[in-house]
Amino acid sequence: MDNDIKNVKCQSANGLSYRGEWKDDKPNGGGRMEFANHDVYEGEWKDGLMDGEGLYRFYDPKKDEYTSSYEGQFSEGKRHGVGRMLFPNRTFYVGQWQADKRVGDGFATFANGDSFQGLWQNDQMMRGVYALANGDRYDGEISGGRFNGYGKYFFTSGQWFVGEWTNGIMLKGMVYFPDGKLKEIADGKIKD
Repeated sequence: MDNDIKNVKCQSANGLSYRGEWKDDKPNGGGRMEFANHDVYEGEWKDGLMDGEGLYRFYDPKKDEYTSSYEGQFSEGKRHGVGRMLFPNRTFYVGQWQADKRVGDGFATFANGDSFQGLWQNDQMMRGVYALANGDRYDGEISGGRFNGYGKYFFTSGQWFVGEWTNGIMLKGMVYFPDGKLKEIADGKIKD
């Protein structure tokens, strides 16, 4: 252990309190900080920033409780690397993070029972498998939180659709039925 590292317990005038390893007048090493807004971070620090493995709990003053949390890797004060987060709306995500945003491969479950496994970019679902709570399943492109682009939709009834989507609506493609029949969809309508 470096002789310059010491254990401290301190509180600032602006409401921060810190307990842990300290070097060069900053948190360095393991430590716990409670912020002025009552959020709490416990984990590794580097040059005064959250960096390494840690747990961050988000406080909701209206509910007077911690309503969300992130556990995983941090870099330069941001969620970065692999981590899992429980959001206030009860959405749960585990996967890649970059600069506080979900990116790369990740899995999410939503409060309504739906789930998504696939690629994320800039905190948004991009492409993957979206499983609905009713048993239906979509495999394809997503934009703005809706099915957009090319995708396949599998109904619990046994039929499936393959084609283009716009804002969650089947725009053009083919619907396949369990009995072998096909129907074309053009401009969002079934053609006979």
